[in-house]
Amino acid sequence: MARAINLSFSGTDYSVGIQKVDRKKIYGYTVVDVKDDSGSKCGLATITDDGKYILSKGCVGYTALNEKNEYVATSSIKMLDVDGNAIEKIPSSFDAEKIELEKATLEDYLKLHVKSVYELNSDNEDVDIKALVALLKAEKVMRFKFNYRTDYDDDDAFLLQSDDTVFMVIGSISPFEFIGLEKVIEEVSNDEEYDDDFDFGML
Repeated sequence: MARAINLSFSGTDYSVGIQKVDRKKIYGYTVVDVKDDSGSKCGLATITDDGKYILSKGCVGYTALNEKNEYVATSSIKMLDVDGNAIEKIPSSFDAEKIELEKATLEDYLKLHVKSVYELNSDNEDVDIKALVALLKAEKVMRFKFNYRTDYDDDDAFLLQSDDTVFMVIGSISPFEFIGLEKVIEEVSNDEEYDDDFDFGML
């Protein structure tokens, strides 16, 4: 099974794995091979700003430097808030002993700016998945905070079911409010009176 997360609601625990729903698996994909005149496969390269060097794949990377242009290890970098206080990292959801689910509504879900979609599965003879399906049929939508890896920011995650499959949709809640699909048309009335007798001599 894929990496598992431990969910809980009203005293019932659900240990489930997540598998990303890849667009390539749904829609397929194509690969374009660029070859030279001799039939050899070409690779992507980067030219330096001064135009003197060509850097092949694997020669370019990112690093952090301090004010003295000295190398700084990523592990030593810390985030600070607006007041200069250190911000603690949020542990990965896979390391959490238990994640409590909360009831949500479809209106809450419609405010989500979707980043990724995962399908939930289980090694426990699908017992946990069947229990989650039953829960979602009753509650429609559940939500929780999800963090794939230890980081400073987590995502909003929603659970929904379709037939016997449970999906986890993650992203961030949009601050905009969903007002509906109906198009509002306001009737504009014009009470001004116009004189049909137009004097072309005024032109």
